[in-house]
This record gives sequence, structure tokens and C-alpha cells, in this order.
Amino acid sequence: MFPSRATIASYRSLGGRPCRGVQSITPTTQTWIANVRRRWAELGPTSDGGLRELAAALRARIIADSPLRAIPQVVESFALTAEALRRTHGIDYYDVQLAGGFALAAGTIAEIETGEGKTITAALPAVLFAWSARGVHVATTNEYLSQRDHDYLAPVYQKLGLSVGILQSAAAPAAKVQAYAADITYGPGYEFGFDFLRDQLALRNAHQQRLGDRLLRRLQGDDSQHVTVMQREPAFAIIDEADSVLIDQAGTPLILCGEKCQRVTSPALYAFARSVALQLTAAADYVHDDVKRIIGLTATGRQRIQSMYADRPAGQLARSWKQLIENALRSEFVLHRERDYVVHDDRVLIVDQQTGRIHDQRKWSGGLHQAVETKEQVSLSDENETQARITRQRYIGFYDTVAGLTGTAADSQAELREFYRLPVVRIPTHKPNARQSLPLRCFDSQANKLSAIVTDTLIRHRRGQPVLIGASTIEESVQMSERLKQHAVAHVVLNGLQDQSEADIVSLAGTSGAVTVATNMAGRGTDIQPDDDAIAAGGLHVVATQLSACRRVDRQLVGRAARQGEPGSCQIYVAAEDELIRTRAPDLAARIRAAAGPTGECDQDFSAPLRRVQSQAESSAQQQRRQLVAHDDWIESLQSTLARRA
Repeated sequence: MFPSRATIASYRSLGGRPCRGVQSITPTTQTWIANVRRRWAELGPTSDGGLRELAAALRARIIADSPLRAIPQVVESFALTAEALRRTHGIDYYDVQLAGGFALAAGTIAEIETGEGKTITAALPAVLFAWSARGVHVATTNEYLSQRDHDYLAPVYQKLGLSVGILQSAAAPAAKVQAYAADITYGPGYEFGFDFLRDQLALRNAHQQRLGDRLLRRLQGDDSQHVTVMQREPAFAIIDEADSVLIDQAGTPLILCGEKCQRVTSPALYAFARSVALQLTAAADYVHDDVKRIIGLTATGRQRIQSMYADRPAGQLARSWKQLIENALRSEFVLHRERDYVVHDDRVLIVDQQTGRIHDQRKWSGGLHQAVETKEQVSLSDENETQARITRQRYIGFYDTVAGLTGTAADSQAELREFYRLPVVRIPTHKPNARQSLPLRCFDSQANKLSAIVTDTLIRHRRGQPVLIGASTIEESVQMSERLKQHAVAHVVLNGLQDQSEADIVSLAGTSGAVTVATNMAGRGTDIQPDDDAIAAGGLHVVATQLSACRRVDRQLVGRAARQGEPGSCQIYVAAEDELIRTRAPDLAARIRAAAGPTGECDQDFSAPLRRVQSQAESSAQQQRRQLVAHDDWIESLQSTLARRA
């Protein structure tokens, strides 16, 4: 029998070792891989029709109660998938990819390095779980990646007689029902969650009928209580970029908004609230925590805004005067243009802080979005009612089996265990990693830091080495671009929209001499393949313009270089003015400035104290997620209590 999640806590039975220590494939897993390859070779002479018959027979055995994860079933399933992939795309699985498949089949987070073929590795557990006929959800970080992986693997699944669907946010409910009815469904992770909320809302509304409605339907001959839902019962989930979905995005709950609010605040009152907020004095009237990015009125401030309330213009208030002022303060001093949002076509569009991408459908709630719109002097959008919400931690718990893939799970293994009960297994690379990690460079100012990056980029560009510069914000990417232009360096700047054109641009970032500036992880999931001239020049060089508040984000960026044993290099630059240092370690910022030489660069190594600051930021973010889950548990408990009393 294949090991259950409960028996793999030591990671000894799987295709990898614990996240700390030497990466290797265990003898047990090597035996399983050998069995897969033996069976795979036997399938070679089988016709396509015969392959489909064998797949149908395996499906029938599993549906008839043969254990899904018994080793003979897993070996047969993996061999069938491998042969279907070979016939469809002419690709053979590496041993490490098969090892990753075994780890995922056991219900773990498999740490698989960037460029090691996560897309086809995910197909192994997807096919295995699909034999149960209960439905498999393969969740990615965005719609482009869902469509890409669906289109690539659909012929593989269809060769085995499995149906596959694609989930699109703008699709009609009927199309989504059809997508969810497939054996394997691809879609962005957030859309699976929103559809779950929509289904729960439909079920709740069906039970909250007016008195007499049910009797009236019976008298009319309609005794049906059927409620149409899109999803089947959650069974299996395979999550790509699992750390991004389960950790980074888990700091914000999924919130389903519905129709326009019945009561809305007058635009004139938003404008008046902003004028009042700008008259307030920091420390005396409000307290601003730059680290936690929160702002609130003091007792003096509350008294002062109440004294100004009488001068307000006529109009309706949909929320308290205090909240209106605090929203105005937050829009002025916490949320910044070109970092937290952009203004485009008379609209305020939110920038995802984890990915750097722009989301044209997302809005801040509670009147905050309208406060930012007032600040930017654009048309005010409608306020919508919040209909349902759920944390990602709670939503993931509804699945029977969850597995995930990512290149950077090791740093979050404790949190993945705490919130999701998911162990992490590190899968070895197919070829030894040849990435050269250059020493961190530290500067006294943003200007000197950017100048140093441009100088280094210019040298590499002239010798034909491609450079990928990962900027932390849109504003910083613009600054970087302006300096490159001043030195006549041809380059491409990526915006935050994830679409086909962005993926194409990222895929060309490995061309000899190419210089690409990308905000955060734009294009994540797209393979960068250096050409021969680029490899001869040293391979892709990746630059991080700041130390992130999370070590995993740094690893995600530098992981773009030196894939599949190719040469490549990476380097991180920091400045005393960087947000992480400025807000969390002002004393360290002063030490950096004092140690800077004539060019603004420090000879002293500040790596250790910088990593400590980063660890503190990670702990703070984890604590905020823990508080979010605790709050969600409290709300759930309160609702259950009220329901029992009703």
C-alpha cells in the first residue's frame, strides 16, 4: 500500500529527503520508479486503442473499490501517463519527475526547482486521482497558466479516455458546470474558491425561504427543492506554486461581493473626509504604523474630527464618520500609487503585492477603494455588498486530498504543517545546479544602488549575457528603465498584466544580450531558455533590486537563472532606503549609511543583520495569517452558536 499522509511525516518513504539535508531518491522510491519504467516499456507495442482499454480497466478497478494509492495501481497509472505523454509530445519522464509524482500522490508539497518540469510532473497525480471519477482540481496562480497547462496536457489525458475542463472567470454558470463535470479541471486557484462560495450562497439562499413559499410550490405541483451548484464535492486538489497560493495569498480571505450597496456614501462626503484628514497632525491626531501598514485616530483626533463634522456638506453616509476619515488617512499615507495601485483609464487598479500583477476586477472594501479614487480624482466606482467570505486555510480543508508543487516550500514547511497538515518533500534536480550566487551588495541610497545595477548590467550586456532585473515595485521599475535609457541600453519593461504577450517577453529574456526589467515575479511559470551565445557568456544573470520581506520571494526570483544544469548567476542589491530596512531596522539603515564609501557602497558585510530583519518580517506576516485564521474560527463558532439557537 502506498504510504498515507499520516505515515510519511519522516519523509523516508518518498521521492526525496526532508527539506534540510542532502537531496536524493530513496531506495524504496528507486524500486517504484524501476517498476514504472518496466511497465512503461511493456506498453510500447500497445496500440492507442489498447492503451485506452488498459486505462478503462484501471479506472473500473479503482471505482469498484480497489485502493487508489495501492502501489500496483500507482505504478500502472504512472506508466500509462508516461506512455501517453511520450506518444503525444515525444517527452520521457526523468526519474526525479517520477519521484515527484510519488510525493504528490501521497498528498505532500513537493519542492521542485524552477525549470524541472513541474507541469508534466503534476499530470502524474492528476491522472491517478482522476480514476476515482470524483474530479480533480488543478489550481494555478492565474488564468494564463491554467489555459497553457490545460492546452498542453489535454491531449495526454484524452489519450487515456479522461475528460478535461478549463475554468474561466468570465464564463457563464452552465460552462462552469461543464468544466467541473470533467475528470480533471484546470483553473486559477482563486476562481475555485469563489465558485465554492457562490455554491454555498445558493444553497444557503435556498434554505432561507419566506414563510409559505414551500407550501405554495407544492400546491402548484412543484415539490422540487433542487438547487443548481457548479462544483461537485471537493475531492482532490493539486496546487501549482503552492507557497504563493497557500502562504502569500492566504493573508487575505476570499471575499465574494454581490450587488451594489443599497446605501452609498455621497461623493461630496468622501471629498470632505479627505480635506479633514489632510488637516490632521501625525502623532497627535493619528498613529501610523509603517511596518504593519495600519493607521488609526487617537482620542484627540476623534474629538477633532467630531468638531469638524458639523461643517460637512449635505449627503448620505453609508458608514461611520470615523471610518470615513481613517479610510482617507490610509489612502493618503499607507497606499501609494505605482506600488499598491495604478491609475488607468479613469480607474484605480490594485497591484498584487505578491506577484506585482494588476487586477482589474479587485476592489478594496469598506469604502477604502472610493477613498483612493477620491484622492486620485477619478470617477467613484460602486460599492458592493459582501455576500460571503472564507479564508484559504479553511477552504483548502474541504478537500479530501491536497498536493502542491513549488520551487520554494522549504522555508515555509512549519506553516504548511500548522495550517494545512501538509509535509514538504524536496525533490532532487535532474542535473546538478550550476548557479553562481554573488555576494550581496549594500548601498547608502536608492540612487547609488540603481547606478551600480546599471553599471553591472551594461558590462554584462556588452559581452552578450542576458540580464533579468527583478524590481520590487512599478515605481522602481520605471526608475530602473530611465537609467538604462540614459546609458542607451536596449531593454524591455514588463507591466503587471499576466497575459500571452508577457509570457512571450519573459521567454525571450534568455536571448543573448537581452535586458528585461520585471516587477516582482511577472511571468512566473514561463520558462526562460538562454540561447547558445547567452550560455557562452555565462547564462542568465538575475538581479534583485531589494531584499524581500520573505526569503521565498528572493528564491523564486533567483531561481529563474541556471535551470537544468545550465550556467547562470544571481545577485541581490540593497539600500538603506529600502522599505524593509527603513521601516523595520532604522538603526541598521543608519549603520549602512555610516559604513558607505565614496561611491555609496559598503565594504562591510551586512548579510547577517539583513537576514535577521527578513526573518522578523516573515514571523510578523505569519502571525498576521494566524490571527486571520483565529478570527475566522471565531466567526464560524459564533455563526454555529446562533444557528443552534435559532
